[in-house]
Amino acid sequence: MRSFLTKMAAAAIISIVSLSVVNAQMIMQIDPSLSAKATPQQVKYKGMKAVPYYYFDEYKIVSSKAGWLTTNSRSNVQGTISSSSQQLAFTMINNAGDTAVVNMSKDGLAQSSQNSWFPNITMSQGSRNITALITSSADTLTWGLAASVANGVFTGAIKTDTEEYKLVPIKRMDNGRVAPFTLWVGFAIYKGDVEIGAVQATPKRNVWISSDLPTDQKLKMAAACLAMIIEEQNEWLVK
Repeated sequence: MRSFLTKMAAAAIISIVSLSVVNAQMIMQIDPSLSAKATPQQVKYKGMKAVPYYYFDEYKIVSSKAGWLTTNSRSNVQGTISSSSQQLAFTMINNAGDTAVVNMSKDGLAQSSQNSWFPNITMSQGSRNITALITSSADTLTWGLAASVANGVFTGAIKTDTEEYKLVPIKRMDNGRVAPFTLWVGFAIYKGDVEIGAVQATPKRNVWISSDLPTDQKLKMAAACLAMIIEEQNEWLVK
């Protein structure tokens, strides 16, 4: 009997260790400089809505809808966004009660489009395109997000009136292996040559946000990361 229990205990320990190894292999590779300033925050969700109420760390989506939410924002990126026929919006909050509103659009372009905010990103007809406006109650600065996938090639950026962050697709996992059956598992967010954030959409959902960022920028970065997860999971209120 004791021998049987010993074997069962050993099997349980092996299973736990194996599960830990598998979970470790499912983490996206990030730059060591970001790893020193951020830990992966697993993104979970509540509800069975068309866009689930995602949450991680101190951030959570509290509402979502088809169409847009009205804001006081005015931006050059709106010219590109307004050409889309698929739109949604979600509202996210942090523990301090600050609110971020994200208005997103996807595909639906009648013709190739470009704007002054993102001169290096062309939204081509027939390509997979995403654009978003991100505003918050913490400040008056608007963030724009634009990304396009054409023939398997990704270009994307997050931009404010004064700064631009480059989105770089990541294909490798933390163990160095290239993830199979997908073009990428997530995206690194760079300010110049420094990785300040990252988002993993598959096979697990994780977000990294550098501790160096101010609180208001962390809120918008979190919103941008959830917007990318929604796009990668193809979870849209309007099909």
